[in-house]
Parts: sequence; C-alpha cells; structure tokens
Amino acid sequence: MQSFKFKNIISKIIGRLFVPEELIYTADQKILHLSDTPTTLYSAIQDFISTLQPEIIIHTGDLADDIKLEHNPQHLQRYSRSIKPFLEMLEESSARELYIVPGNHDSVDVLSHHTGRTKLIKEGDTLHIGNSTFGLAHTYKKLPNYTDFNLYGHNFKVPADLEEGPQYLNGVHNIHVVILPSRQVVKIPYPWCTNRDRKLVCQVLPKTI
Repeated sequence: MQSFKFKNIISKIIGRLFVPEELIYTADQKILHLSDTPTTLYSAIQDFISTLQPEIIIHTGDLADDIKLEHNPQHLQRYSRSIKPFLEMLEESSARELYIVPGNHDSVDVLSHHTGRTKLIKEGDTLHIGNSTFGLAHTYKKLPNYTDFNLYGHNFKVPADLEEGPQYLNGVHNIHVVILPSRQVVKIPYPWCTNRDRKLVCQVLPKTI
C-alpha cells in the first residue's frame, strides 16, 4: 500500500499517470473513463493506455480543455490540429470500443471529421456493458436515471453520498478504470499541473490530486 501511494505521488509530480499492477495483469474487462483533458496531458494518456490496454474507452467531453473552444471560437483550427493526433492515438489503441460525449468546449463537426470507429454519444444516453449500465453526459444535470454508473465531467460537482443508486464518477476529479464483472472502480489521480492547464481557478483542489 505504501509503495502504491509513493508511486502515485511520484507520477503526479512528474506529470505521468500511474497504472497499478493489478490493472495490468487482470483478465477482467477494463473500462477507461477520461474527461476534460488538456492537450498537455496527451502524452501521459497515450502511455497510460498503452500500459493499461483497456477494452473500452469513454471520454465525457472537452478533449482539449485548455483551449476552451466555447469561449475562444477563433481557435477552432488550433483545436482541430490539437485533437487530431489524440483521436488517432485512441483509434489505433487496442480498445475494441470508443465513445465520446462532446462537451461544451468541443466541436461535433471537427470530432466527426477526425474519427472513424469512435461513436459520438449524446448527453443522457446509456451504454449496456456486460452486467452493468453506464449513464453518460458531459454535465452532471444531464445524466440519466436508473443506471449502475454515471460518468461525467465539466466541473467539480459531485452528488451527496448515496447509500443506494448509481456510482457517480466525475472525470474532472480523477481518471477512472471500471472493472467488470466485479464493478470495482480504480481512481487514477491526475498530475498536479492538470487543473492549472485546464485553467480551473480554485483555492483548494480536494480529491483531485
């Protein structure tokens, strides 16, 4: 346990993403959840995916979160140039299924142009994977009901602790790996610089590092 914490801390300091050994060697299905990724994180994500080898990858929006396309529409070409190699990396990975929920800082037209086998999902849609149902949205308020997991991002919002109901996994706080059929969730902390690169302003960053 001490070794796990130490490696996590080192990874956060040097801007990388730590993959626990149990995730590397498990024969169970691995579902990777990403959200609100600044372009500075792309290299670390590529190495992480190469090591993890997830069967399914889900991104819940804002693929180039540092560009803030909604606020800077004049940077559309920069956004397109930035996400193109990232999307190519995802599509060339060993993942058999790829899903993206476009966020407020994404262009659906650009995403459609640069993707092939990736499926673009509307907010509030659900995926049935193995023994579990996943609700997908970019924002918390658009998540569906009657799911086992709700994946989203956009800001730091989390629901009050619930004794029953779905697990709410906010991809701004952590990267998530959901293991099926056990439904175990492994949280992977982002590097310390991630929220700075996202241009998120907050005095403290609970549960994000």
